[in-house]
Amino acid sequence: MLPKAYEPQEVEQKLAEKWQNAKLFAAKNDKTKKPFVIVIPPPNITGALHMGHASTNTLQDVLIRAHRMFGEDAYWVPGTDHGGIATQNVIEKKLSKEEHKSRHDLGREKFLEVVWDWYNECGNAIFNQFRKMGWALDLSDIRFTMDEKRAQAVYECFRQWWEKKYIYRGKRLINWCVRCSTALSDIEVEHEQQNGKLWHLQYKGEDGSEGIVIATTRPETIYADAAIAVNPKDERYKDMVGKKVIIPLANRAIPIIADEAVELEFGTGALKITPAHDATDYEVGQRHNLPILSVINDKGKMVNCPEKYLGMDRELCRKETVKDLEAAGLLVKEEKYTNNVSTCYRCHSTIEPFMSEQWFVKMEELAAPAIKAAETGELQFHPANWKNPFLNWLKNIQDWCISRQIWWGHRIPVWYCRHCSEKGLTFAVDQQGNEQLTKVSFEDGAKPVVSYGKPEKCPICGGNDFVQDPDVLDTWFSSALWPISVFGWPEKTPELEHFYPTNVMVTGYEILYLWVARMVVTGLDFTGKLPFKDVYLNGIIRDKSGQKMSKSKGNVIDPLDMTAKYGTDAVRFSLLMQAVPSKDIPYAEESITGARNFCNKLYNASRFILMNMEGINGPLSMPTQVTELADKWILDRYNNAIKTAREGIEKYNLAQTANALYHFLWGDFCDWYIELAKQRFQTKEKEQVMALCVNILYGTLKALHPLIPFVTEEIAASLRPYVGETEEFLLNQSYPVYNEAQTDKDALRKMAVVQGVTREIRTIRSQFNVPPGLKISVVLSAKTQDELAIVTEYENYIKLMAKIENLTIGVNQEKPKQTATAVFENTAIYVPLTGLIDFDKERKRLEKDLAIAKANIASRTARLAQENFIKHAPQEQIQKTKDELAAAQVALAQVTASLEDLA
Repeated sequence: MLPKAYEPQEVEQKLAEKWQNAKLFAAKNDKTKKPFVIVIPPPNITGALHMGHASTNTLQDVLIRAHRMFGEDAYWVPGTDHGGIATQNVIEKKLSKEEHKSRHDLGREKFLEVVWDWYNECGNAIFNQFRKMGWALDLSDIRFTMDEKRAQAVYECFRQWWEKKYIYRGKRLINWCVRCSTALSDIEVEHEQQNGKLWHLQYKGEDGSEGIVIATTRPETIYADAAIAVNPKDERYKDMVGKKVIIPLANRAIPIIADEAVELEFGTGALKITPAHDATDYEVGQRHNLPILSVINDKGKMVNCPEKYLGMDRELCRKETVKDLEAAGLLVKEEKYTNNVSTCYRCHSTIEPFMSEQWFVKMEELAAPAIKAAETGELQFHPANWKNPFLNWLKNIQDWCISRQIWWGHRIPVWYCRHCSEKGLTFAVDQQGNEQLTKVSFEDGAKPVVSYGKPEKCPICGGNDFVQDPDVLDTWFSSALWPISVFGWPEKTPELEHFYPTNVMVTGYEILYLWVARMVVTGLDFTGKLPFKDVYLNGIIRDKSGQKMSKSKGNVIDPLDMTAKYGTDAVRFSLLMQAVPSKDIPYAEESITGARNFCNKLYNASRFILMNMEGINGPLSMPTQVTELADKWILDRYNNAIKTAREGIEKYNLAQTANALYHFLWGDFCDWYIELAKQRFQTKEKEQVMALCVNILYGTLKALHPLIPFVTEEIAASLRPYVGETEEFLLNQSYPVYNEAQTDKDALRKMAVVQGVTREIRTIRSQFNVPPGLKISVVLSAKTQDELAIVTEYENYIKLMAKIENLTIGVNQEKPKQTATAVFENTAIYVPLTGLIDFDKERKRLEKDLAIAKANIASRTARLAQENFIKHAPQEQIQKTKDELAAAQVALAQVTASLEDLA
């Protein structure tokens, strides 16, 4: 017998250990079964997992558990990601806070030792969280993006792409994060709407004329201007093209040029062109062969500018430049301006476009097979509307900047002979007195040797004095190889042969380009096969007001706090109920409370059934023939719930699965069937009723197990003897099968009438505050013989479920006085209220509700009539107001009808 109350923490700890000790989640490598494989999106080792991890991993866990129960060789590959910039930022902040030191105080080798210690500590914490969440991961077989096997894969990828000339080193305008001191690829840059200013500046003509007025958001970069550009169609400046103007405060002449990149409507229609500090300006500069002058260095400090500003921070220089322009009479106008500012995706500092020599991957040729796979449908997206954005990005793909100027990561496997590359190498002595290679220039003569370890001798001079490139690879470089590297690539391992390609990649839509596209590219290039055929994109977890969760906003929900409070199954189920592909989830603690209540409902219903099994010996088979309407109906509802649940899993819509099983278990099974069936527990039909109850319940437990594994496993252990199941774990049992022979449309139709009439009576009881336990009288007036026959045959169901003492049924019955009225299809429902309620008190309550409904309608109607609200309010807020108006209108109609019933 199950204990009186379900204690999730106690059960979860017991079962989590039991599952791991039984090696339940280990790779089976069963060649007789069809494999179903998912590789986990490896979480960064930056700290505790958040609700986003909980959501994404729970979706994968459901798929793995379900497909294992479908009879497939299901395997979910666990692992973590080194996290590059993100992890280095965490460690640097930790060092600064705890020891008041920077990474430079420690030096590269010592700093990396600190990070590896952090990995061991943080990795164990993450694995413990995996265990607590009940995820079907074999924690004795963990991968890490920087372990030896993954490092070999990274080297092999680099070597092959280098030999195929996909990888190259070049000087280009890149995205530079001053805070992180590293280059970033284009898709590592976020764009934030920021309120700033637009300054209109006067550039005097070299010939002494008034010259031209330009508009800019970055006056501190005027010292790097190479030209002023106007649109060739702009009649205002047609005669000025070819003339020269003087840069304010710099006293340097630059030409006025014509280029179609200039927008006629922006500012004054004239733009300063600064090729070294703006991507669009760089392209304009290339078209017009303009010089590239840089005035901001990698630390965000001013260089190559008038002496007054040398060494200033770029932000301070902006303020001083504006002040000096105003003093010189060259500041024409200053206005408020909102624009998109590029920021670092990790630290959110403003990105500085920066001319730098970096390592790149040529992507156009590599992307072609991925484009073909998406266009032909070989690669599927869930939901399908992500296909076009994926293709658009690949078709306009830029070369990938893969070098990062940080210490934590895969060191670029390139070496330089000190003798042969002497002119292209720059060294400096670090704070520990060690010589470090700080800069590499191919332009100045650095000659690369690609090697996994230090080369034995230089291919040019035969020497062996080598230094390694100081940069590390972009984190996403190793992540892109994850689906093949986890199975041992570049070796041809049995695991790679059996488990690759995988089936589905479950991840957030926000890293579709950062990660998913690159996995598709590498998988196709190195194996000729897609790494997965399906991409299941889930949404972002937001707070209940729609804001993205972040520590800075103070709206983060820690999944482990919630599992400790409500149980892991409750957290999982609350996420799954809302898991519509790519739809953001507005998450609140109330949703976890609702899911906890569902788990308790399941547990209590199971306990109730077990309590009534006294005197019955198992196993009990599912009855093949039933005659009672309730029995026919529940078999139909059960089979349709199983069918809908499985379809949701197969179509990657787990919200469909969760909701189907939720409504079946709570609504159909508990609220209706058990209430109807328990009247027969004391009759000769008991064994058949209990056979139905226990088999349907056990099948529902199996269907729910992938979603809420702990509570279902705990209940199933007590139910197994009654259904003849000898296998200990639900995961090793078969998923319930839809049986069309047990569906019954006639039973469904008849029960729909019983339920519809009952619900209308319950609504009347609620509207007029009739006490729940008070028996009432009801008159049913049917207009058709069919409905008359149904309500007559099953009047006992209606009387039981609606708590009716006297039920009168007939055709065209007369409505009694002071009666509440409702209609279900063709049946009128009359509930005499005399003796049930205080009419005066009830009338006053309804009049108060009427006033509230009218006020709500007036306020929402007024708000929706405001043009400013419709133009500027978030779409979610507008829809919320419309929904509130609709609800108020329904309330008004209901209250008005109730008042009429009291008249």
